[in-house]
Amino acid sequence: MFPLVLLLIQDEDDRTFMEGLYTQYHRLMYAQALQILRLSEAAEDAVSESLIQLIKKINLLRTLPCNKLKAYVVITVKHTAITQLHRRQREQPTDDTVFLNLADVQRTDDHVLEEAGITRIKDAIRSLPTREKDLMLMRYFRDMTDEEIAEATGLKPVSVRVHLSRARKRLAQILSGKGE
Repeated sequence: MFPLVLLLIQDEDDRTFMEGLYTQYHRLMYAQALQILRLSEAAEDAVSESLIQLIKKINLLRTLPCNKLKAYVVITVKHTAITQLHRRQREQPTDDTVFLNLADVQRTDDHVLEEAGITRIKDAIRSLPTREKDLMLMRYFRDMTDEEIAEATGLKPVSVRVHLSRARKRLAQILSGKGE
């Protein structure tokens, strides 16, 4: 389905450029959004919203080489999808939040200790540099392969493995209390 937002572009050259960009990357954009949002309609909305953001940056997009353009498009879709996901989670409680509210009633010491450990790990991941944090989330929370991560970020698969290795080491240092 061709997004109608592209028809709103006044300049013919800009419209042609964005149509080409959409034609080239729409599958990748949709896959990235679907991976985060898990709903087809929400993924399509994220792609459309991302296109609006990309149209605002059309002059920058024209100057980027192919690999950086692809990474820029993927990151834009990723951030748009994450924003939509957060918005959706704020609007309605998820099964997880309902479960956690019920679990509050029946907590034991073991559950409290376990949750403290999970919270500590989450805080440690949040303290990682942005790239390492993003790679860890893609690998361990979205179950993406090195090749999928490489495609989404514009890195080579071997670079993904190196960055993940460094991120794991840094995470271990943080959790052991040694820091950097």
